[in-house]
Amino acid sequence: MLEIRPSASLRLLVFTGLSFLAMTGTSPAPARGQSQAQTKPLQYEVNVVLKLIHVYVTDKKGNPVPDLVAGDFVVTDNGQTVAITALEKHTIKAQPASPEEAARVEPREEAPVAKPQPGPESSRKFFLYFDFAYNNMRGILKARTAALHFLDDVVRPDDQVAVLTYSAVGGLSFHEYLTSDHAKVRKVLEEIGHQDIRGRATEIEDAYWRLMQDSPGSGAGAAMGTNFRAEADANRQESRSMAQRFILEMTGLARALRLVDGEKHFILFSTGVPNALIYGYTPGNPVYRSGFGSGETVGDNVLRGQNEQMYKEFSAAGCTYYTFDTRETAKEVSLFTYDDVTLATGARSMSTGVTGATDVFKDDKQGGLNSLKRLSDLTGGKYYSNINRYDKNLAQIQAMTGTYYVLGYAINERWDGQFHDVKVAVNRKGCEVRAQAGYFNPKPFSEYTDLEKQIHLFDLALNEKAFSRLPINVPMIALATGAEGLSRLAVLAKVPAEVTAKLKGQKVEFVAIFFDAKGEISEIVREEADPSALRDRDFAFAAGATLSPGDYSCRLVIRDIGTGTSAVAAAKATIVKPQITGLQLGTPLMLEARTGCRLLVPTAKKAKAAFPWGEIYPYDSALYAPVMNECTSAAVNLEVVIPCANAAVQSDLAVTAALVNAATGARSPVAISAMNRTPKGPLEILSLEIPTAGIAPGTYYLHFYAQDRASGALGHSFTTLVVAPR
Repeated sequence: MLEIRPSASLRLLVFTGLSFLAMTGTSPAPARGQSQAQTKPLQYEVNVVLKLIHVYVTDKKGNPVPDLVAGDFVVTDNGQTVAITALEKHTIKAQPASPEEAARVEPREEAPVAKPQPGPESSRKFFLYFDFAYNNMRGILKARTAALHFLDDVVRPDDQVAVLTYSAVGGLSFHEYLTSDHAKVRKVLEEIGHQDIRGRATEIEDAYWRLMQDSPGSGAGAAMGTNFRAEADANRQESRSMAQRFILEMTGLARALRLVDGEKHFILFSTGVPNALIYGYTPGNPVYRSGFGSGETVGDNVLRGQNEQMYKEFSAAGCTYYTFDTRETAKEVSLFTYDDVTLATGARSMSTGVTGATDVFKDDKQGGLNSLKRLSDLTGGKYYSNINRYDKNLAQIQAMTGTYYVLGYAINERWDGQFHDVKVAVNRKGCEVRAQAGYFNPKPFSEYTDLEKQIHLFDLALNEKAFSRLPINVPMIALATGAEGLSRLAVLAKVPAEVTAKLKGQKVEFVAIFFDAKGEISEIVREEADPSALRDRDFAFAAGATLSPGDYSCRLVIRDIGTGTSAVAAAKATIVKPQITGLQLGTPLMLEARTGCRLLVPTAKKAKAAFPWGEIYPYDSALYAPVMNECTSAAVNLEVVIPCANAAVQSDLAVTAALVNAATGARSPVAISAMNRTPKGPLEILSLEIPTAGIAPGTYYLHFYAQDRASGALGHSFTTLVVAPR
């Protein structure tokens, strides 16, 4: 199970995990005939698209080769040579020495080969991956030092960085998703190692090999033969189970990362899954010649197949692994470490010549070196054997990831999820090529796993270029209000018929996310609806939350649960500290007389209680539609709804309005032709009518001023109004 730490901006997944449980638990299974009719076009539709492959070319010394042209490359897709129709070179320099180094990516195209359209993102994507299961505390602390060095000396300002961990107990956890806010990444890295690392798989594997050392036929083990064998077998089975869980969770992550565009560079800090568990252990270590077995093991066929599939999935997802073996640090332990661990775990005997609790991993055939090296080799990365040389090795990663090529060729894209084996070669002698081993065709959204759906959702919410996002504008406004010391924020989006026409599934979900000034998720609201009644027509969706004062960025993801087709709306707002006394006006909501724009609000009790829309911004959606800043030419009057918090028991309100031209600053009064006041709990809802016929086209700030003539309290609020040419 993928876990997202609450402190990270990816807390989104904690909430969406619950939403997916609700989704899978409440969505009805489609009828057989209807399901096939709806999904068949997605499965067999063929599109001619440009396939982009990232390629890294170095010489024998590991230095980038920057001067290749299209004719130097040979690319095969499933054994068939393809014609390269696009080539782009990228050179990313080290950390800029001055602010003037703005152009950190320098693409150079070779005529007559065209530049890929759309081209890849210029920023690199790095995943700092800490393995707690196959590691030790010393290795983890050294890895943290290396990661901080990487953040300070290698990463460029525009590079996106994520931090994730794996532990035998907690599984896979994202602490921070891809972000260019490196201060947030640093905060996460500084906490690595200060938390309890439980359930390290190496402890169980170590215990197994210590039992092997004390096995029947030598020392104390001879007197306890059967018990030792049973305990060793139990440890071995637990080791296999932990390795399998690690492999399967990694495979799920790889499949989900197919949805994230571009090349993804993983920097993994680990000792690796022990080779003996998966591929077996060959003779040579005297420890194994103890009569426990035949002198040779053959590994585990199930683990071997799952492990090879994991390598394939990461390579196909465009993930390159640079593995840092923390084993060298693990060896730097006290001569008394083994004694300490033995006494702490209650082991029955001690062996001579052991210099550390992880000394068994000095045998490369038994330890994790092979696992780390194969992961790097098969994904086009590199294995680094000594974590203590992190500065030089990270500099090499900068060089290798900083110069690369993007090759493009035309493919017939099918929605069948099939794998394509891709091989890239260079005609020039002395060159070493690293490229992804292949790719998978896209598959219908209905076949996504829960993890893939989660990745898809937060990619929509955080990535401006998410591939499944419809290129259609969904206007949205944010509305802030406060009363009795409680502040609230709502979003209101007007979803156009152009979007609803593409919602072909049986369910559509709305996920409203409120990010605070630090980019952390303050609240998330989710609602499901049947799109059949909304299809091919405009509608409005509103959701809100009770939040602390401050600046907020809001996102609304509108996603077809059946097909994955999605649209995204965004807005920003500031919540001021609510007043206990005096007069406070909420953000004005502008309405125009228009039928056919149905309003949807969350039905969940918690969401309704957090923002009771009908009490704060009540309006009849059968008669009015919200104005998203721009007033249409047909509008003669605007209805304006303003929630007003007034501490006075008896009040006598006077309200005035004014327009300020955004271009000239010219100010002019606005007539209020009608006003109604409706009490709603601690609020009084003001419903105003203002004429627009005399307002010239342009952008304005529409200000409202209120005064309680009984108490003298004053209130003010404003919104933006765009008057379209008539």
